[in-house]
Amino acid sequence: MTVIFQFVISAASAQPGEWTWMHGSANAVAVYGTMGVPSPLNHPPSLYEACEFTDQQGNLWIFGGDGNLYADLWKFDPVTIEWTWMGGPGVAQACGNYGVKGVPAATNWPGSHAYGSFTFVDNSGDFWLFGGWGIDATCNVGALNDLWHLDLSTLTWTWMSGDNLTSQNGVYGTFQVPDPLNKPGGRLEGATSWTDNNNNLWFFGGESAGGVQWNDMWKYDIASNQWAWMNGSNVSSAPNVYGTKGVSNPANTPGARQAYCRWKDAAGDFWLFGGTDYSYYAGDLWKFSLTTNEWAWMSGPNTSSSSGNAGTQCVSDTLNFPGNRYENRAAWKDLNGDFYLYGGRDNGTSTLNDLWKYCVAGNEWTFVGGSLTPNLPPVYGTIQVSSPLNFPGARFGAISWTDLSGNFWMYGGFTSLGDLWRYVPDPSCGICSGLPTAAFTAPNHICPGTCTDFNNISVSATSYFWNFPGANPNTSTDVNPANICYSSPGSYDVTLIAVNANGSDTLTLLNYMTVYPYPPPQGILQSGDTLFSNQGSVSYQWYYGGNLIPGATNYYYVATASGDYNVVCTDNNNCEVEAAIFDVIAGIPSLLSGNQAMELFPNPASNLVLLKTGLKNISVEIVICNAIGETVFKSLEELDNDGEPEMDISNLSNGMYWISLTVKETVLRTRFVKTAPH
Repeated sequence: MTVIFQFVISAASAQPGEWTWMHGSANAVAVYGTMGVPSPLNHPPSLYEACEFTDQQGNLWIFGGDGNLYADLWKFDPVTIEWTWMGGPGVAQACGNYGVKGVPAATNWPGSHAYGSFTFVDNSGDFWLFGGWGIDATCNVGALNDLWHLDLSTLTWTWMSGDNLTSQNGVYGTFQVPDPLNKPGGRLEGATSWTDNNNNLWFFGGESAGGVQWNDMWKYDIASNQWAWMNGSNVSSAPNVYGTKGVSNPANTPGARQAYCRWKDAAGDFWLFGGTDYSYYAGDLWKFSLTTNEWAWMSGPNTSSSSGNAGTQCVSDTLNFPGNRYENRAAWKDLNGDFYLYGGRDNGTSTLNDLWKYCVAGNEWTFVGGSLTPNLPPVYGTIQVSSPLNFPGARFGAISWTDLSGNFWMYGGFTSLGDLWRYVPDPSCGICSGLPTAAFTAPNHICPGTCTDFNNISVSATSYFWNFPGANPNTSTDVNPANICYSSPGSYDVTLIAVNANGSDTLTLLNYMTVYPYPPPQGILQSGDTLFSNQGSVSYQWYYGGNLIPGATNYYYVATASGDYNVVCTDNNNCEVEAAIFDVIAGIPSLLSGNQAMELFPNPASNLVLLKTGLKNISVEIVICNAIGETVFKSLEELDNDGEPEMDISNLSNGMYWISLTVKETVLRTRFVKTAPH
C-alpha cells in the first residue's frame, strides 16, 4: 500500500524542469526475482554502457551492459515503477549461443554485450542489436560484429548477420551497393544508430579492436538481409571534412570517432553530436540527409577541445553550444521534436553534469540545467518525489529513453550507478526563436467504421490544432490525437496547425486519409449440415457461439453441433464483414442426394428455368441471391403433384446466382448462370 501511495503522490507532484530519483541506487546489486514476474523489489545491477530500447507501449528495456559484462534482458514499466527480469543467464560473463544464422530459436541468446553496442527499434517495434565489446560463441572477449533481432512477441532472438567470433574485419563491397557478402567489422564504443522510415537500420563510426577509429556509415536492409557501405571511408582514422556550416556536400564527413549522442528529426534525417578519437575531442553537431546521402556540419566549432558557450540559462541562442564531450549516450527527443543531451566526458577527463536542448527549427542551443561545474555528486532527495534540488550528478556511459508522455528517463553510467531518474521537460526553458514546423504521420488507409491514431512529428511547437473533415471527432488539440474514426468510404483531408510564441505553421495534406469501400455484403445459407457464405472474399473465419473454430477458414462450414454460427469475411483491403445464422439444427438429413436432390435446367439459362425438387404438395420458400449475397427474388410457392415449378428469370442481369428452396427446417441450394438470349 505504501508503494502505491508514493507513486500517486510523485505522479501528481512532478513538475516541469525537475528531476526525480525513481528507483535503484549507486553500486546496486541486482535483484532478479522470478523471470517474467514484475516486482517493486527487482532491479538490474549497476550498469555502464548498456543497450537500451523503448517498446511501443512505452516500457523501457535494457540488455547487457558492463559492471562485469552482462547478457540479461530487463523491462521497466514507468506506470507501475517496477522492473522485470525478462531473460538471460542471470550471471555475468555469458558466452553467446548463436544457433543457426537466420533461424529463431528459444535457445538462442547473445553473449554479454557492452561498451557501446549499436541498438535499433524497427518499425514493427522489435529490437535489434549490433556489435559492442562482448563474448562470442567460443567464450572469447573482444569487438563483435554480430547483428541480432529480438522478436518481442515471443522474446526469441535470431542471429541475423555478421560473425559469431570477435575481432572480424569488415567486407565493404561496392560503395552504396548492398550485397549478401558485405558486413561491418567488429565495432564498439558507439551509439550513433538509427532506423529510417523505410525500416532500414543505420549506424556510424565507432572503434574496432586496438583502439582504431572509423567514420563509415552502414545501412542494413531488413527485408533483404544485406548490408551496404553508404558513406565515409573504408580506411580507418579518416579526418573531419567540415565544409560550410549548414550546407551539405558529398565531401563533408565527421572524422573517425567514437560517437554516442544521436537523434532522428521529423523529416527522418539523422543527427549526431560530439565524440572523440582520443586526439580530437569534438563539440560539433552534424546532420545526415537520407535524400542526398550527404552530411552537413550544423553547429559548434570545427576545432578540438572546445569549452562551449552556455549563454543565459533557459535562453536559446545560435551562439550557444555545449562543450566537447564523448560517452554522452544519454540523449532524448521531446514531443516538439527538439533534442536534449546530458553529461558525458570531456577532453580533460572531467565528468559532466549539464543538460542541453537543441532547437531544430532555429538551429539554437539552450543550457537547460544541471551544472557547468563538472564532477558533482548526485542529489537524490526523496525517492519518487520531484524537487528542483534533485540532480543526477556527473556521469558518462548512462543510457536513456523517452516515455509515451514525453518524460525523459536515464539509468546508470560510470561509476557503478544503478539508479533510475526521470526528468519532465519544461517547454518554457529554451523557447526557440524560429517558427514551428508542422508534420505528422498516421496509418492512413483504413476500413470504413474504423479509427486511426495520429503521430505528431512537428518541430518546435508548443500547441496544436487538428482538423479532420469527415471524421468523429473532427477536431482536436491533443499532441497525438487517438481514435479518430471514419464511418464512410472516401478520401479526406487532414490539417495540422503547429503553434509557438513566434507564430504558426499550417500543414494540410489533401486526400491524406483513404477509407476503403464497404466490403461486399455477406449472408449464410444452410443446406443440410453445411453452412455457405458468399464466395469471393480473400479469407474466411467461422465461429460457433462466439468462439473461433480452429481451421474453419473456407467459405463453407459443416456444422457439427446445433447453435449459433457466424463467419467473418475479409476482402483484399483487409476489411471485414460479418454474417450470422442462429438456431442452426445440426444432423438434418441432406436433401441434395437421391430422389430428393434439387436440379435446375437449363443451366445456363436466359428466360425460363425448371426446378426439379422431388418434393410434392408442400409449401416452400424460394430465394434467389446474386454473387455478392443480395436477395433479388423471394417468393412462397405451393408445389403441386409434379414438384417442378417453372420460374421466369428474364429480368435478372447476366451473371451467377444462388437459388435456395426452404421447406420446414431443410434448405436445398444450388447455383445457376443467367445469360443473354441467343
